[in-house]
Amino acid sequence: MGKKDEYQFDYLDENRRFADQINGALFHGRQIVKPEELEPDEAQTVTTGAETGTGSIKTVVDKVRIWKGKKLHILAVENQNYVDYQMVLRNMFSESIGYRKQWKRKKRAHEEKRDLKAGDEYLSGMKKEEKFAPIITLVVYFGTGGAWDGAKCLYDLLDIEDELKEYVSNYRLNLYDCHEHDTFEEYKTGLRQVFEIVRYVKDKEKLQEIMEENREVYSRIDSETRDMLEVVAHVRIPERCHVAEEGEERYNMCNAFEDMRQEGYEEGIEKGIEKGIRILIQAYQELGMSQDIIMEKCAEKFDIAKEQIVHYL
Repeated sequence: MGKKDEYQFDYLDENRRFADQINGALFHGRQIVKPEELEPDEAQTVTTGAETGTGSIKTVVDKVRIWKGKKLHILAVENQNYVDYQMVLRNMFSESIGYRKQWKRKKRAHEEKRDLKAGDEYLSGMKKEEKFAPIITLVVYFGTGGAWDGAKCLYDLLDIEDELKEYVSNYRLNLYDCHEHDTFEEYKTGLRQVFEIVRYVKDKEKLQEIMEENREVYSRIDSETRDMLEVVAHVRIPERCHVAEEGEERYNMCNAFEDMRQEGYEEGIEKGIEKGIRILIQAYQELGMSQDIIMEKCAEKFDIAKEQIVHYL
């Protein structure tokens, strides 16, 4: 995993955030999954490509918890310039492996007990009435480059006529893309701030409005959320925004946002000056002025040293 994936992987490792992500994305904020009900389970690692001899090997690592006997996967996806267009196949394969593991465990248990009847049960490696625990996979997209534009179901990947669809099973992604939402009240942890900033990081006015409405929360975000925002949303939150609070590491995002606005303002001024200098140089050159005269006039016009004009000539 890359650095970004590692941050997301660790951020969702806390049961409180894991439950919040599931409840927010799948149950619209209803507190169905409780943090205390989650039990750890080993992350499922699937390597693809090796069996085909293509040399293209990809490892799938999910954040996994067991909830009331059911397996919940969260697969966090982030890359500003990359959407995994084969994610549907990736999930199908991952879940199939998970169900096959369950079957293998049942088969081994029956072999040890020698309790299967001859015939169908023996050949199947399981009893007729046995059931598997459901595996629910949630794909969470943190991309700041825009909405997810990849396939969301198997049909999206197939060149298939409508009359054939009833004979081909469709597999649908449980995809959460914050760009498809305008508000995030369904989240109760720092995930809300992560999604709000990823969603509106390019709309500074909207982001300022959100921060003003939730100033108390944004003035004391936890250190893990701060790290997540810096890596995923490319938002710099300097140490000077640190706030000491009952032994916890907190950061004032509102102050950091003011820094961003000021930097953007200064950058805009700098670009405006640069553009003005280049336009003026071109005009003077068309009039046939010498380089020394152009430097002198531009320096006087923009109140800067003549040596700085050299960079634009």
